[in-house]
Amino acid sequence: MAKGSNCSLDGGSFPLSSEFFQVIKNELWIFLIPVLVALIQLALFLEEMGFFLRNIRSTRRTCLYLWILGVYPVFCISSIIGLYIPRSSAICNFVASIYHSITLWKFLDLITDFFGGKARMLEELEGQMVSPNPAPCCCCCCFPNIVVNRTSIRWMNIAVYQLSVVRTLLFFVGLILWADDKYDYGDVDYTNPNSYINIIIGLSTFLSFYGYLLFYKATKKALEGYSPRSKFICITLVLVLCGLQNGILETMGALGAIPCVPPFTVETRSQTIYNYSLALEMFFISLFARYCFRRVEPSAEREAAAARGTRDKSCQTAVPARYSLSEDEAIFINSSYVMENDETLCHIEHAPLDKYDFLQPQEDRAAGHAALAPRGVKNIGVELASIGSAPGKGALQVQAQINYINEATVV
Repeated sequence: MAKGSNCSLDGGSFPLSSEFFQVIKNELWIFLIPVLVALIQLALFLEEMGFFLRNIRSTRRTCLYLWILGVYPVFCISSIIGLYIPRSSAICNFVASIYHSITLWKFLDLITDFFGGKARMLEELEGQMVSPNPAPCCCCCCFPNIVVNRTSIRWMNIAVYQLSVVRTLLFFVGLILWADDKYDYGDVDYTNPNSYINIIIGLSTFLSFYGYLLFYKATKKALEGYSPRSKFICITLVLVLCGLQNGILETMGALGAIPCVPPFTVETRSQTIYNYSLALEMFFISLFARYCFRRVEPSAEREAAAARGTRDKSCQTAVPARYSLSEDEAIFINSSYVMENDETLCHIEHAPLDKYDFLQPQEDRAAGHAALAPRGVKNIGVELASIGSAPGKGALQVQAQINYINEATVV
């Protein structure tokens, strides 16, 4: 498509940084706003890093949080570099896309970590049904419901991950063609590879977005305590803005929607609008992501350990119902022996044995004890059978001797 020659600089479509600053020197304060925003964003990211290092014990989860929250300052800084050095826009977009591709992997790893691992996630989600037409992808209403299992989860992950490979390869091919002067930025002619690259990136972005929606619908009920909706919104916003916004602005410039005002070309103006708006967008999305991610989430391993600890706690003096006291007597007797906020795996509650209805000893054994006991001492030997189980291997034998000396009880 032909471009107007009255708004072109000597040396090509994109100006040098010196030429760019020469033009904007009277309005420099407008272009300093993204720099101020980037500095604030970096300070907030450092504060978030300190928060996670102090409060998150899991090193793996801390790294996942920092990888995800780092995508916003990375895009902001790369946009500022592309704004001030217009000819570096393609390289900056390539670097930012690589980082964003890694973030897509890290976010799904974070969701899996919330479950306590992939095996536990498959165990909890096994057999659930997911509608194939989540909003706004209502065009898939003719498809049958998706059964959540190992295979469907794998296909959801592939739908998300394919954008990482496709976009990175296409950006790399675009850089090679641009270096060989075969890539014309902003041209939508059918003979220019730029058109096909934008179309493929748009389709890949939509497929990745659809995979994220299915994954979210499959996991949202099991992760209600983790606020999954807000976290998915933070990731999908970056996905859509970075995957579609640049191509839309290129097409608008080629169709004449962006005016040609000297001394910059339409391509330079559309790229400037993209970098400037992306820097501000990343700042506001980072504030929302800070609200969603900067918190101490419950750990699946910690919850499982707490449940096991509660289940393993028991009282060693527990006996069958025939030896138990009434509730009021138990509270009165054991009130001084039970510690509040006891965190041990097992505790012992003590109670006087004369409160229990012990089994009667055999007559001959009682007679023998009485004969051996000193004068004034009443000796009673007591032997309990197995407590809580039938006699045999592993049964607990309890034997006690009670001496009554002058109305005093000695055990």
